[in-house]
Amino acid sequence: MLKILSLNIEGHKHLGRWLPVVKKLQPDVLCLQEVFACDVTEIGTELDMSVQMVPTIDISKKHKYALELLGEAGIAILTNLPATEIEVSQYGGPEEIGFFQEPNDGQRLLIQTMVTKGEEKFSVATTHFTWSRKGEPSDLQRENFSRLKPIIEGYDELILCGDFNSPRGGEMFSKFTELLTDNLPEKYTTTIDENLHYAGKLDLVVDTIFSTTHYQVTNCHPIDGLSDHMGVWGEVERLEK
Repeated sequence: MLKILSLNIEGHKHLGRWLPVVKKLQPDVLCLQEVFACDVTEIGTELDMSVQMVPTIDISKKHKYALELLGEAGIAILTNLPATEIEVSQYGGPEEIGFFQEPNDGQRLLIQTMVTKGEEKFSVATTHFTWSRKGEPSDLQRENFSRLKPIIEGYDELILCGDFNSPRGGEMFSKFTELLTDNLPEKYTTTIDENLHYAGKLDLVVDTIFSTTHYQVTNCHPIDGLSDHMGVWGEVERLEK
């Protein structure tokens, strides 16, 4: 069984809050969004995990949001297991990494790797999908999803974690569930941490663990008190196909 945790860490600000919790949880795979390149080596060392990170934006110029000015940031997969066949695919944003001023200034990437636990292999990916105001579907989301869809379909099997910036039950989230299974049970109505998110209480599930039918994901649940988004935990078994 593969233990996996996905978390949007909101840059550097919650590092002292979530890192000790993750050390206790000991996931086999940790998928991070909004992680700074300057922090990720320390994070890997603290967790005794190898790191595969891809930067999507340079946050080193003054802006109006809460993220620190610490340079390149992006998405990452960390694991304590053997990892091979690492692939990075772009489905949105500029060709070159630019400076952050607005939420959609960065590249939209998916990073995927194959990890091995025991005799089983697991295809794991993470992404930070296109932002939209108040979670409403946008033309940019639709355009980027049209590019992301063939990337997802190109994998025979996949466990896809991330911050999808699209509320469950809405148009864009439903496009993902046409391709993949949403493993976070319906009883959970939010993945926004009301005590740490700037907007307070929001009943929005925008983070989850998706999978193809090759996998069964159990004990999937949100974990609060880590960042402005809750972490999403899952335990994955391969099904015979």
